[in-house]
Amino acid sequence: MPLRRAVAELPESVNELCLVRFGLLAHRLSGVPVVRRYARAVEDAAAKATGLFHSERLSFGWKHIGFLQYWSSFDALNTWSHAAPHSDWWRAALDRMRTKGDIGVYHEAYVVPRSGVESIYLDCDGIGLARFGTLAEPIGTRTTARDRLGRRTV
Repeated sequence: MPLRRAVAELPESVNELCLVRFGLLAHRLSGVPVVRRYARAVEDAAAKATGLFHSERLSFGWKHIGFLQYWSSFDALNTWSHAAPHSDWWRAALDRMRTKGDIGVYHEAYVVPRSGVESIYLDCDGIGLARFGTLAEPIGTRTTARDRLGRRTV
């Protein structure tokens, strides 16, 4: 069976990509249902978010649920995060952390210029940048990560 290979490139209209990694941790058993409820709410809201290309849920065991999101820009993420439902969740989570201390929340954001994004997918369909980017064959200047990033030295 031949190996399916592809690289995914950002849509032409995108000059930067804002990657967000965030998660919810249950510090005690009482926090587990709260973490799961928030995770479901994130998935529901992600389907309606403007500027969000793709959201992937990641599990790190029974008490840690994370997400990796691909936003069209930092401005799109920032606009969404300061409006409901996100702003409501944030206030509720902060209140829960202060009063019960049974959950924790984190996020990391990375703004990457178009020239700093590269990918390859070998027998992997429908994940990451391949969900919304333009797919191409990894040939010529798309063969290696160094070439895809334009870092080939003579």
